[in-house]
Amino acid sequence: MAAHPTLSEKTSSRFAPNVLAFERICQVIVLLMGARCAFAGRNLPVGADGLAYLDVARSYLRHDWHTAINGYWGPLYSWLLAIGMWFFHPGIRTEFAMARTLNFALFTAAVFTFSRFWRALADWSKRICGDESSIPYASPLVWIGLGYLLFVVNFIWHVDEVTPDILVAAIVFAIAAVLFKLNIKLNDNRQHSIAAYVWLGLLLAIGYYAKAILLYFAVFVLGAMVVQGFRSRILRGPITAVIVFVVLVSPFVAILSRTVGHFTAGDAGRLNYAWFVDGPETKTWMKVSYGPAPLPFYPGAIALDSPRVFRLPSIDGVTYAPWYDAARFDKRSHSAFGLRAQLRQLAVNLPFLKDQILGAGAALLVPLLILVWYAPRASLRHFAATWFCTLPAAAVVGMYLLVHLVQRFVLGFSLLLWGAAWASVLVPPGLQLLARRAMLVGTLVFAAYMMPGLLHYVVSQRTESVGRDMVIAEAISQHGIAPGDAVASIGDGQEAYWAHLATVSVVAEVWSIDSARFWSAQPAVQQAVLSSMADSGAKAVVWRADSDQPCPPRWLSLPENSGCMISLHWISRP
Repeated sequence: MAAHPTLSEKTSSRFAPNVLAFERICQVIVLLMGARCAFAGRNLPVGADGLAYLDVARSYLRHDWHTAINGYWGPLYSWLLAIGMWFFHPGIRTEFAMARTLNFALFTAAVFTFSRFWRALADWSKRICGDESSIPYASPLVWIGLGYLLFVVNFIWHVDEVTPDILVAAIVFAIAAVLFKLNIKLNDNRQHSIAAYVWLGLLLAIGYYAKAILLYFAVFVLGAMVVQGFRSRILRGPITAVIVFVVLVSPFVAILSRTVGHFTAGDAGRLNYAWFVDGPETKTWMKVSYGPAPLPFYPGAIALDSPRVFRLPSIDGVTYAPWYDAARFDKRSHSAFGLRAQLRQLAVNLPFLKDQILGAGAALLVPLLILVWYAPRASLRHFAATWFCTLPAAAVVGMYLLVHLVQRFVLGFSLLLWGAAWASVLVPPGLQLLARRAMLVGTLVFAAYMMPGLLHYVVSQRTESVGRDMVIAEAISQHGIAPGDAVASIGDGQEAYWAHLATVSVVAEVWSIDSARFWSAQPAVQQAVLSSMADSGAKAVVWRADSDQPCPPRWLSLPENSGCMISLHWISRP
């Protein structure tokens, strides 16, 4: 069978320059929106996860390998943060902005890999539909517009989040592009390039280093490649990809297993299953009668009960050790399958898929089903032919569905599945105009539904800020607290940004849900709390002001009403 021309090979057609120009315009618009969000969010709180990744990056910069090797957080994002820190040398007021700069760079990379994937998908659809038309070629301009609309609607909310999810999506797009290109060559009986399989194995390994769940994605993809190799009697390429992947991930798995004390490729999945599915309170994490707890496990020994004071484990150079590596400190959480608990968690997660498919996604689903109705067998057969890529993607989404599913976890996978569904539609002769109109109407309705809120988010000013934390970090350094010192927190230490910026470690805390009890308690009770914190090794206690509560006697009022601090040097220690 003769090979069909790909999208890149059709640049000589009179429509191709317009399509390419339109794609460039879409890319520029998307990048400008991403830049605006990264800049607007430069001083937003980075969240507990972001603090952990930044602490891991600092450990790598210190060459503290034992601390840096982490059983919960994937290393690649922290490596990139460490490179940014090494290059820019950020200070208290620029570190979080540096992290957002990295996020925008990853956002740019995701735009590039998405472009490669969207083109490879269009080429594959042309190949699979043969002499009849496919959606990407029935209306190439709308196909490009739909792709970048889906991209910006899903991604723009997460540019200012200090997490590796955009990085993961960029890698998923790159892997999908390679898979569809390899499948085109396989169907055309063209010679397979070993270099392409080496590149596939490398990308799969990079994905594992970005997030441990992509290890399962890699296993599914490599399994699909081996099955295709058996069918075509060409196993050299798939075996090469397997070898490259295993060789690249094995060293880190061995080092990680040695560090945590048992064989593992990452304990995030095991712990999250124990917390969300087996935990006593799925919706509020740990069971606390008077409010939601900030952690799904007790972070340390309880020194006092009312108000509750936790004495935390500590690691030199780490802001909040229990969340820095939950795999190291949460030894009590063990995952075990229970049908009732699993069904309960499915009921929690299923509304997300319902909202994505039957909510905002209905504008795309309805015209898609209309077009499938005209050639249902062929369209479904074409979609089934994408199994080598969509089945692994759906498997990962299913794994999240069983445990904990939010949008940022499945950025790349959701676009992969939507794209494969649209590209699989066969447009019979004489229905090209209907296909173009249906696709255009669906895209416009989807845009009209999603874009107002999205544009408002892009242009709006962010009200949250770590400005108070920056002031606290600068102030406590002027009152005897040096980098590396131990401190205590009135308020959740998990998000004590001031402690991270001042490079000190939180060794005791009163949770935010208990802080009001602390301030309203009798002086003797407050004294007992401070004594227990001093016993933990803390040099001072800091409260980041979250109310109009004035600083009590003996507490130092920090500048700009940012909070209060009290030194513990006057308290006798054992």
